Amino acid sequence: MTPPVGIPAVWNSKTFRFAWAYRDRAGAVLGHVARFDDAAGKECIPFWNGKAEAPPEPRPLYGLDTLKQPEAAAHIVEGEKKAAAMHALGLQCVTSLGGAWAAGKADWGPVQAFHRVIVLPDNDVPGEAYARAVVAALGRLPGQREVLIARLPGLSEAGDVVDFLQARLPGWDGFTPPPREPGDDLDAELLEAIESAAAAAPLEWTCPESGTGAVETEPWAAPVPLDAAAIPPWPCNVFPPDIQRFVDALTASTETPAELPATMTLVVLAAAAQGKFRVRVAPDYFEPLSLWTCCALQSGSRKTAVWQAAVAPLVEWEAARRGELEPIIKRAESELKTLQGRADGLRAKAAKCSADDVQKFLREIEALENEMPEVPRLPQVWAADITPENLPVIMADNAECMALLSDEGGLFDTLAGRYSSGIPNLDVYLQGHAGSPVRVNRGSRPSVFLPRPALTIGITPQPDVVRALADKPGFRGRGLLARFLYAMPQSNLGRRTLRTAPVADYVRESYAATIRAMLDLPWGQDDKGRARAHVLTIAPDAMNLWTDFAHKIEAQLADGGTFAHITDWGGKLPGAAVRIAACFHVARHSHGEPWAQPVGADDMVAALSLAEVLSKHALLAFDAMGADAALDDARLILAWIARERLQEFSRRDCHAAHKHRFARAEELQAPLDVLVERGYIRPRGRAVVKAVGRPSQAYEINPTWMQNR
Repeated sequence: MTPPVGIPAVWNSKTFRFAWAYRDRAGAVLGHVARFDDAAGKECIPFWNGKAEAPPEPRPLYGLDTLKQPEAAAHIVEGEKKAAAMHALGLQCVTSLGGAWAAGKADWGPVQAFHRVIVLPDNDVPGEAYARAVVAALGRLPGQREVLIARLPGLSEAGDVVDFLQARLPGWDGFTPPPREPGDDLDAELLEAIESAAAAAPLEWTCPESGTGAVETEPWAAPVPLDAAAIPPWPCNVFPPDIQRFVDALTASTETPAELPATMTLVVLAAAAQGKFRVRVAPDYFEPLSLWTCCALQSGSRKTAVWQAAVAPLVEWEAARRGELEPIIKRAESELKTLQGRADGLRAKAAKCSADDVQKFLREIEALENEMPEVPRLPQVWAADITPENLPVIMADNAECMALLSDEGGLFDTLAGRYSSGIPNLDVYLQGHAGSPVRVNRGSRPSVFLPRPALTIGITPQPDVVRALADKPGFRGRGLLARFLYAMPQSNLGRRTLRTAPVADYVRESYAATIRAMLDLPWGQDDKGRARAHVLTIAPDAMNLWTDFAHKIEAQLADGGTFAHITDWGGKLPGAAVRIAACFHVARHSHGEPWAQPVGADDMVAALSLAEVLSKHALLAFDAMGADAALDDARLILAWIARERLQEFSRRDCHAAHKHRFARAEELQAPLDVLVERGYIRPRGRAVVKAVGRPSQAYEINPTWMQNR
């Protein structure tokens, strides 16, 4: 036989012998399995998509195009050579790719329509193992069918159906179609032998309760999720257009989950709007525009690239303001030194003059002090690392506002007392989120009073940092953890293309222009001309939407509700939604007067859809904080089962795949027990016996769960 196109004549010094074409139900070629021989033996290699590689799992069966009559029996053998011989005699027959130990990697679904299936095992140990695996796979298919085992008579050790036919066809090579004579009854003889040998598959092959006398396996129930919630799709088109284009482009450019650019951009909006605005929800209920986000992703997820791109407008605005103010600051400092020098000279004279002249000098000193200029301070919008003691001082110098933005989770160490001998210092952070007054009196330091502080936080720690938060003293009890909007995205490491285009200049610039415009918006003024926050109102239709949402969340705080175990977080969600809507509103109208019109329904709908998704992520985050090691390990094993498309496995197989995590096989028992309890797997009645070593417990996988993967 000439090798098909794409298959070499020689492979690993072995010569091409034969190739079998895998076809779909309509007969179209999907790929080939080629056999190469030499004196040392044979080697069978799959060729798919023009390469020497196996198709993705679950793999197609060989012989699909012969399955045309569901009312007749379907036959299953081990190997393409044997199946091809069956085809030549007009029999419906399939086999799986990869040999005796790969039955679990095949897609047996096409056999589902047949009510009678006959498996013909080879006459050796691998043949029996293959037949057992096939019977188990068929048992997991929906519906009912008769599954029979037919051990052909007269086979030698390792004999098979080809050997059975060759005994009747001397000289036949077993590869080409069997030579037929007019009127011979070779097909009838084979069918008679199969029917005579056919017997029901052993109960223990289909029933895990081996030896109990049970005749049916217990039906699978829907598994209980390992996570508190499934990771929901991130909503599209929630930000104002210029911002949304930037978020989408940054997501594509960095190949990061959408949650990361979205949450980091959200806190940049809050950093630009907080302090100057607050939103009135009711006559006596106001929300500031400060937001806290925590997006957990593994190291290597390009968090720094996203952080730098999102924060860039804040950096650029600070630099521009610095360039404008530095000459003014220098002139003011020079004038201040001059006037201070004159005042010091007058004080020296006053100290030496007579009592009658002292009042004259004091009046001159007072006049000079009234003329002394106030030296402007360089504005600071954000910081990455700052001590709790210095934070209120910096906020006092920056209109009571600050944003703490970091691509890591070191802030949690600071909050836990990194700079205060391990004693948590949370007050200024908690009050900065709520907008409640802060007063600090510390020994010889000047006192600090912040009537209405505004603090935004945006961090991107690793997932392990989030899991450890529950162990930080005071974090949960004092409400710190309840203030964060969490995102727990699925990592895409290992699935990125690494071929992306950068964010377009016009997209980056339109985003930056919006942030700069927000930062340049003027403060409001009270009746005495002092700076104060603008008060945003909410349009009636937007208020109706928010009220419905707030009532829905309130109901879920009750015993048995979705947020019953995190009422501290759930109770703050409606307020967070209002803050998000207000930030969207300010960004949308940043080139005009945001205070001149109410927050509209469009921004409220967007904020509420974002809040809905964030609520699912919060469930995942708090679940992670309370998760035990066995649950985490169970998730790891379940991901391996899904990735490998397993239909069954042994504990030995599982340990071999996870030796980096479990030093000893015994350590697997706890997570395997979790998966059994949750209904993802169940033990088989017999252990898997390897050629070397002790038997290893075998497990089968819930087919309903696997089919939905």
